[in-house]
Amino acid sequence: MTVLPTGGGKSLCYQLPAVVRTGTAVVISPLISLMEDQGNALSILGVPAGVLNSSIDSASAKSRVRDLVRGELKLLYVSPERFVMDGFLALLQNVTISFIAIDEAHCISQWGHDFRPEYRQLATIRSRFPNVSIHGFTATATPDVQRDIVEQLGLHEPLVQVGDYFRSNLIYRALPRHDAVQQILDIIEPNYRTDLGIIYCLTRKETERIATKLSDLGYSAKPYHAGLDNETRNKHQKSFSAEDTKIIVATVAFGMGIDQSNVRFVVHAGMPRSISHYQQESGRAGRDGLPAHCVLLFSDQDVAFWRRIIEQEEASPALRKAQLQAISDYAYQLRCRHRSLIEHFGQKFEASVCHACDFCLGEVQSIPESRRTSRMILSAVLKTGAMFGAGYVAQVLTGSKDKRILSNRHNQLTVYNLLEHVSKSQVHDWVNQLQQQGYLESVGSPLPTMRVSKRGRWLLRPDKFDKLESDLPVILIETRKPQKRKAADERITLYDRQLFDALRLERKQIANELGVPAFLVFGDRSLRDMATRIPGNETEFMQVFGVGTAKWERFGRRMLDAIQNYLDREKHESE
Repeated sequence: MTVLPTGGGKSLCYQLPAVVRTGTAVVISPLISLMEDQGNALSILGVPAGVLNSSIDSASAKSRVRDLVRGELKLLYVSPERFVMDGFLALLQNVTISFIAIDEAHCISQWGHDFRPEYRQLATIRSRFPNVSIHGFTATATPDVQRDIVEQLGLHEPLVQVGDYFRSNLIYRALPRHDAVQQILDIIEPNYRTDLGIIYCLTRKETERIATKLSDLGYSAKPYHAGLDNETRNKHQKSFSAEDTKIIVATVAFGMGIDQSNVRFVVHAGMPRSISHYQQESGRAGRDGLPAHCVLLFSDQDVAFWRRIIEQEEASPALRKAQLQAISDYAYQLRCRHRSLIEHFGQKFEASVCHACDFCLGEVQSIPESRRTSRMILSAVLKTGAMFGAGYVAQVLTGSKDKRILSNRHNQLTVYNLLEHVSKSQVHDWVNQLQQQGYLESVGSPLPTMRVSKRGRWLLRPDKFDKLESDLPVILIETRKPQKRKAADERITLYDRQLFDALRLERKQIANELGVPAFLVFGDRSLRDMATRIPGNETEFMQVFGVGTAKWERFGRRMLDAIQNYLDREKHESE
């Protein structure tokens, strides 16, 4: 079993052995789009690979089966539903199988973040193919999930390989959500207007709203969610892969296995339900190793949203609530984002700072009056009777004239308007921070109220409870807008941006002719390297990152011509 973070090279771990071993490797994958992308990528490199799924017509399916039986395929991608069909299993008995690989293997575990019942049927693989090696691959598996995968697949004393979860090219940030659309615009404008990005939303309605708003403002954005028909979803995804659409605004229906290598930002307009979900979804950025940005916009409304969902589900409510608490802690915490993600998956983070998150980049500051402000907030919770949520407490402290506050006469309290100089949203965030530090507790559902914990009472009156100030550390942070292109971005090698854009157009033209996603021709990292090296012949072009014999023979001359045309234009314009 192999666990590697998204973009860590899991596919290569089964593709390369399949090429050099005798027989056909059968790869079980849950996603049609992923199968097609990987099949196309292998074909471009000259590797015989086939795909069998519901999107293929009967004539094509029969052709693939013939290729399989003749031993002409090195890899065959199939869905779990297709694999367990009696007819397909009988067919495989007459094929030389090099090994069986189960991609997205966490789907077989009920403890995983994306459990799929059809994956449970794969437990019969071991008995059906006792002499064939079986391999599970996943990007997101805590130690408990790893053990469950091994048990469910019937793996006997398997080699378990877990890669490093630290992806230093991803810059993580978490910001309290106030105005999602405006905050998204602040993130993508002006730095990423021409880059590809994904915006994840919790609901279809929010997906449509944000996609429409971005389109109205002149951005190339399209929605993607389960409420759209298959044709529209496929059209939008292919438009994104072809780089005709720059931004996909999606629910989790834009799921795992998205193989696009040149996604420069992933924004979550709402908190996902677990760290595993967030790690997988945010990890779709920067698969080419270049800097990319992952921003989480969160609110306590998101927590209430997921609590309602969990209460409607039957499966493992205690586990789901623990997963929700973990992602909530991640959002509100005052520590390195990378450290939190890595430690969640059972690894140690040795570095003192990551240099790639808002906390380590110094974008979050502790306010100088943290202790005094915290006591104001705790007093407000007590004086309002511990009967209200964080939003209401923030309204009282900032002097809101809301009808409820006036009717409850809370405008007459001594804590009313004590924090008039601070925005309501900032105070709301501080309430949540105090909860994360154990000074407040959230009680009740689906509309939780705040109450002061035992530790909070100690903070209010340490002398009364024989406590020292040093026993009760408290920090309140305010979020500043991140500076554009901060330290983590400075690792980008200088390159000719105009040449890069010209090469991107040529790549797109080639991809359109082949009917494949643009990144399968060359990734952004390869184009940037071309725009840095500016190769003029085959020898120099072969030194470019990601270029091998197959890509030189298929695309090299056209890219060299594009470079020369650009240089000629530059020379002409300068004369």
